Amino acid sequence: MAKYDLPKIRKGDTFDGVQFTININETPADLTGASIKMDLRLTALGDVVKRFTSSDGITISATPTDGTFVLDQQIISIDAATYMYDIEITFQSGEVKTYIWGNWVIVQDVTYDT
Repeated sequence: MAKYDLPKIRKGDTFDGVQFTININETPADLTGASIKMDLRLTALGDVVKRFTSSDGITISATPTDGTFVLDQQIISIDAATYMYDIEITFQSGEVKTYIWGNWVIVQDVTYDT
């Protein structure tokens, strides 16, 4: 498992997205038929503030055998805070793995629509 802190972003701004590639023993993971989810929480056991899934906010590569997926570009409307996250992959076989975890700081912007 690897720690990766997502880039800080201001609330209301467009997040550019981040691409991840999962390798297992230096070989790209086969994400064919996999589902991916990522929860944002203020604490590890706290309420889910936002959930991203491979059907909403995460896109698996058009070539899933290359082990690549993207946390999609999107406008961030989440309250300003420092969140914990991890990314859990459920493979087609049913095996569940968490390879990536970290923090994501959402900063309150000053200029915003009221």
